Amino acid sequence: MRWLVSRLRRHAKLTLRPWVQNYRRRSAVLTPQRWGLTDDSAKGLVLQGVALEDLLQRWGSPLHVVDAAALRENARRFLKPRGKDSGCEVFYSYKTNPVPGVLRVLHEEGVGAEVISHHELWLARRLGVAPERIIYNGPGKSRESLREAIGLGIQVININHAEEVARVAEVARELGRRQRVGLRISTGAGWTAQFGTPTHDGAALRAFAAAHATGVLDVVGVHAHLGGMIHDQGTLLWAVNGVLDFVEQLESELGLQLQILNFGGSLATPTVHHDTPLDRRLNQTFHRELPEPAADASLSIEDYIDTLMRTVRERYQRRGRPMPRVFVEPGRSMTGNTQMLLARVISTKQAADASFLIPDAGINVAEPLRGEFHKMFAVRGWQQTATETYTVVGPICSPADTLIYAWRSRRLAEGDALVIMDAGGYFVPFSTSFSFPQPAIVMVDEGREYLLRRAERFEDVVSRDKVL
Repeated sequence: MRWLVSRLRRHAKLTLRPWVQNYRRRSAVLTPQRWGLTDDSAKGLVLQGVALEDLLQRWGSPLHVVDAAALRENARRFLKPRGKDSGCEVFYSYKTNPVPGVLRVLHEEGVGAEVISHHELWLARRLGVAPERIIYNGPGKSRESLREAIGLGIQVININHAEEVARVAEVARELGRRQRVGLRISTGAGWTAQFGTPTHDGAALRAFAAAHATGVLDVVGVHAHLGGMIHDQGTLLWAVNGVLDFVEQLESELGLQLQILNFGGSLATPTVHHDTPLDRRLNQTFHRELPEPAADASLSIEDYIDTLMRTVRERYQRRGRPMPRVFVEPGRSMTGNTQMLLARVISTKQAADASFLIPDAGINVAEPLRGEFHKMFAVRGWQQTATETYTVVGPICSPADTLIYAWRSRRLAEGDALVIMDAGGYFVPFSTSFSFPQPAIVMVDEGREYLLRRAERFEDVVSRDKVL
């Protein structure tokens, strides 16, 4: 009986697929030109005069490619926004794309460092970032890292929760130093759980009071991070006003006038969004393509900064208070669309109800594709009529290594190259050496290629083992 039910379900799925695939199908509007790529009739997609196919030939596959011009442009858009309400201070979220060559470019443009670990703190100092340009966040800060941060006198340590107050104060006393701190709050907007201290039940007020009472911590700021992706002005205003409401409460009940308002990050890359459960289910069951984000309607960097600064300024002017320093900690919105991942097709496989495309990049290097939309193109012939619907699976021997259940393209074969866009947000830090060494990272800057990280060798994967 079970086999009959299974067979009937499979038959119904295959019968309904064409109808579901075509129901209100939206035309694709994202083209390679949006990322600064041009098309060469012979070589395919080209970045700054360099053919992506040639990059794969020289540096191997898979391969991360950084567009230096786009990276600098994003940094400048954050630092020099239009209008009178500019003036926030920018600290890049190291965890988003911790590639030293990328970080160095951002720091050269004037962006500071937001770190969440001892390693990232060490890396910021190794890259020459001045202590006053470093912010230390995160829910789990080791005593060793706190000793270094306090000893350096970094800009601010943002205490994540009430229990952490005593630890930071204890280390400060050991060193005989005072330390500037902020406290991370949770207003009910965005991430909660292990992040921040809630404001609704008075816990955040008590944590601020406890920090102020230590005598060794200068409580100068508040930190809040929405989490997820901010695509629209309404979401941003909801988050910002929640923080400003708490700041006013903090002043009226504890008399604390903060110098720093830190609004974290979470601004979206316009061409990336989280898949909804329904879209993912339709993609898996009926092989309906994932919908593209409405990129042109997404909140721009300039509008994000303008809205944030105007909102803060108006609230402080209305209360007759001096304007505080405003910090932001962009991650994916700074580097997401400045990096792409190249891969080469290893094989294809035809099954009864699916056509599989198997590139040499799977969840080991492209894990975000399991829950996010990222545009993908064939490097050659991307503009040709899509005749095939592929289930894109990686080379890892695990059913979890399914990147996209349905992606439409021209017919592809072994050796064809693919490019996955917007790989500058969480692709590198989530990468592993799961059965395959990790790829190289190359930067293209004014038509020249610079190796930022060599490809991992077989020997590198086991270099710390003592048995071999």
